[in-house]
Amino acid sequence: MKYINELLKGVIIGVANILPGISGGMLAITMGVYDTIIHAVTQLFKEPIKSIRTLFPYGIGAVAGIVFLSLAFEYLFHTYPLQTKLSFLGLIGGGLPTLFQKSFNKEHPDRNKGILTAAITCGVVILITFIAETVIASGRDTGVEVLTGVDYLTSGRLWVITLFFVGLLAAATMIVPGVSGSMIMMMLGFYEPILQTNNACIRALTTMNFSSLFLNVMVLVPYFIGMAFGIFLFAKVVERLLTKHECQMYRIIIGLVFSSPFVILWDVNWKSVELYALMGGISLALLGYVAADLLGGEG
Repeated sequence: MKYINELLKGVIIGVANILPGISGGMLAITMGVYDTIIHAVTQLFKEPIKSIRTLFPYGIGAVAGIVFLSLAFEYLFHTYPLQTKLSFLGLIGGGLPTLFQKSFNKEHPDRNKGILTAAITCGVVILITFIAETVIASGRDTGVEVLTGVDYLTSGRLWVITLFFVGLLAAATMIVPGVSGSMIMMMLGFYEPILQTNNACIRALTTMNFSSLFLNVMVLVPYFIGMAFGIFLFAKVVERLLTKHECQMYRIIIGLVFSSPFVILWDVNWKSVELYALMGGISLALLGYVAADLLGGEG
């Protein structure tokens, strides 16, 4: 049962990393597995067997979520955007009680300073989101796209280096809680090309088109190499911060959680939202909250 629980957490984290505005790192925290994953990554070379045993179910779940559910969630995100976003908000909110216990307890009485830290973090994230959305919107309005597909990515000599650094950036956004990698990728123009390439791999595999599969996999190889390198690099930084400044880090994370509704629901056109969609979304948010609490209980 524990193994299935860990697989499910991995699936949720994997899916979160492909949805704009959703933070996989944040969901890992709310489900109580963030510290475990970070520690296992940083100790991979010192304790390889133990670390691999810890990471394996989360890794398999995340890969399954990205590879097999990306098409489904791409459809849900475009067809039922509000309901999908609210369900993930519920998952994120489900970890707040645990975060408050770690941040505001008898050992750390400076409550006012902690509230200020969380409030500043929340405000900074909302400001960054506003700037990011403005950049994306201006790109749409002018018809300018930084990158427009895999053909463009592979047309120049530096595409391997470019994708390596994109993978590095993706790793940073996966490790740092509250930062949506998908949103950053959209700002830079890489989100749709990489998602389309991933989905092309899935379609090629299902149709047994191995030449197309090989071509698309080779495009993604430097991206995944950069991601793997970045995970090790940023995991060490985050683990050191959590070790030396645990209480302050969790207060920052609380600020990130409270900024999540603004980040995730920023582009919702509330005037066109139907009542049934809103009620369905709220119901899914409550289910997500309960699910996060249940999953986090075994973290």
